[in-house]
Amino acid sequence: MVTIITVCYNEKDTIEATMNSVWIQDYPDLEYIIKDGGSDDGTRELIRGFQERFERKGISMRFIEGKDHGLYDAMNRAVEEASGDWINFMNSGDRFFNETVLSDIFAGRSYDGTDLIYGDALEIEFGEYYFFRKCPELIEQRMPFNHQTVFASKQLLTEYPFDPRFPICADYHFLLRAYRSGKRFTDSGVITAVISKDGVSTVRLKETYLESIRVRRESGIPQPSEEEIRKELRFVSLKQFGMDHFPGWLKYGIRKLQRFLRKQPRVAVSGKENGGFSIC
Repeated sequence: MVTIITVCYNEKDTIEATMNSVWIQDYPDLEYIIKDGGSDDGTRELIRGFQERFERKGISMRFIEGKDHGLYDAMNRAVEEASGDWINFMNSGDRFFNETVLSDIFAGRSYDGTDLIYGDALEIEFGEYYFFRKCPELIEQRMPFNHQTVFASKQLLTEYPFDPRFPICADYHFLLRAYRSGKRFTDSGVITAVISKDGVSTVRLKETYLESIRVRRESGIPQPSEEEIRKELRFVSLKQFGMDHFPGWLKYGIRKLQRFLRKQPRVAVSGKENGGFSIC
């Protein structure tokens, strides 16, 4: 069984696409859990309206309401309620690539000895799609792949719950702990998720950078000197200013240049009537 978890708080405008991408999956052994932290914008009513659709299709959907202590605390609580052998966290606003994702990953395939499965993702920003360049070999330097493409065993998530000391990078901390303890990661080779990068100005770059250093230090990985960190923070502050204050056309141009320098290919994608995507 596969459990999909969506954690949300006041996501009325984004969660429907996410729920629909779970509902269209053709994989039979599926459960969906939504953990809401006390939304008051109509999110809860929207979720309840979807429950009957899931039930008619034979998909178990559970809606867990109640206050929590932030994103990763909510994720840990949802894991405790999960029945699946494999667990995926799909953020509100993100979605599965198409209706066959789970079948492509799990049907007729064995993951004996594997603790964590990861895959490929597309990022959408300014209406354009790009492959995210996963780099599992660089896990000790950066986030190696999108967490929305990850299916972790429940046993692994129980052994290494998300640490609330890292309110931004707890998912990276989880991956790094699992990797350095010798857990086995397997690449599914499947395009798993479409990740929305719009609204990227809400990202806290300075806090993310500093917290990622804390994560790696705690894992015993040598980090830059204090002087090198100060230099990097000057660049990070400039980047944050641009994200917060530059006009859209300029941000678009800068992001295009960044993706070119990263050799991050653009792909042609078409939407499908049932809510999925396909590569043109």
